[in-house]
Amino acid sequence: MWRSGGQSVLLDAEESRAIDRAAIEQHGIAAATLMAAAAAGAARVARGRFPRAQRVLVVGGGGQNGGDGFEVARLLRLAGRDARVVRVASRPSTGAAAEMLQAALLAGVPVRESPTGSIEDDLLSVDLVVDALLGTGATGAPRGGVAAAISAITASGLPVLALDIPSGVDASTGEVPGVVIQAVVTATFHAEKVGLRVMPGLLRAGTVVTVPIGAPTGPPGRITLVQQGSVRRRGRAGSKYDAGVVVVIGGATGMTGAPALAASAALRAGAGVVIALVPPAIVSTVAMRRSEVMVRPIVDASEVPLLAERADAIVIGPGLGREPAAADIVRQALAVDVPVVVDADALWWLAQDPSLLGRRRAVTVLTPHAGEAARLLQVDSGEIAAHRLASVRDIAERTGAICVLKGSDTLLAASDGRCAIRAGDNAGLATAGAGDVLSGIIGAFIARNDDPWQAVQAATLAHLAAADAAAARRSGAIMAGDLIEHLPVFE
Repeated sequence: MWRSGGQSVLLDAEESRAIDRAAIEQHGIAAATLMAAAAAGAARVARGRFPRAQRVLVVGGGGQNGGDGFEVARLLRLAGRDARVVRVASRPSTGAAAEMLQAALLAGVPVRESPTGSIEDDLLSVDLVVDALLGTGATGAPRGGVAAAISAITASGLPVLALDIPSGVDASTGEVPGVVIQAVVTATFHAEKVGLRVMPGLLRAGTVVTVPIGAPTGPPGRITLVQQGSVRRRGRAGSKYDAGVVVVIGGATGMTGAPALAASAALRAGAGVVIALVPPAIVSTVAMRRSEVMVRPIVDASEVPLLAERADAIVIGPGLGREPAAADIVRQALAVDVPVVVDADALWWLAQDPSLLGRRRAVTVLTPHAGEAARLLQVDSGEIAAHRLASVRDIAERTGAICVLKGSDTLLAASDGRCAIRAGDNAGLATAGAGDVLSGIIGAFIARNDDPWQAVQAATLAHLAAADAAAARRSGAIMAGDLIEHLPVFE
């Protein structure tokens, strides 16, 4: 069985609050103790990541994130840094945050109140800004003085260490509804937050360092971070058919490369037999690209079920084209009672006619990029970019499929509510044909796996591993064919 590698917890805002609450109410850990541990870890990050930053400005808000910042300022001052605080809030700090503010004042930390967020003069003579304005509980666009302070920090061009989450990033979704901090480093507390791994929040976080705070481990988060680790398959036994039969359906005049890439990737990913079904006019061209692939012509869409009768998985769409006959091919492929990976032009046809999914019982995997996702949801592509997590969930729920929303923060969602984020990215994946390679890998993995959700996760990891390996061995730009040649060996 294929399986994905290491997984770690990601927390949304609600889960993060629940862990803090449990630590305080069930385990008797004082809120100030948790805050002190968070600040101590963040101060170590500040000293280690910014060793030459002698003049540090902590910009703190009125909530508990501000308290973290006040304690960071105190610790940095004790360590010999010139640390100062500007407090941007219209109300007094309370609870543990008030305790930390008082401790900072007693340690000689200069504290200035600026409820309007006018901090331009404070920024003129510092080397580092610590963002302690908004914590994980903040939602919506920053307003008032906080928004003004964020804008001033951005305009200054100074490096920023964000505490827990960059202010302006939604911790639960990664959405950025207004002005936002651009961090060089984010010191996040206890565990990574979902918003640090989802675009556009991912781009705002910089390098993320997780700081333990002594809180007991809570239940698993609702969203899993899937990381590079072991991706293995069981040893081959019996015939090539036991290793899985993948049928790739696609291709059109002028688009012979796409089905060839998908078929080749399926072979390299371990499928025992790969059959490419393409229009008669391009059979010989596709066959010459990879001699190990069986190539068969589709004369009429009605032939698809018979040609695919031995399939353990079907990949439909690479290079398929948008001629009317392609719609019937997609319909016939989706009628076959085996897992189907829907990619490229097949997604275009599905957006035109969602009923193509019909009453499928077998697993369906959709692999859209942002533009294809926008067509599926009938929204502008900007909506996908702004709400990626909500979008992938929406597609999975509407279609009943597993959805892989491709991008630097590749997101996965199942119709039962499960979500995962593939950790890591490689710029080499932003190349023509890389998506065809991914669809072929997914086809091979689900052909032999009784857990399609695990298979799809593992396939996205293998895709990334291939890009990393290709980048390490080649000096020029990565092409899709390089990904195939550098797919990991699964033993």
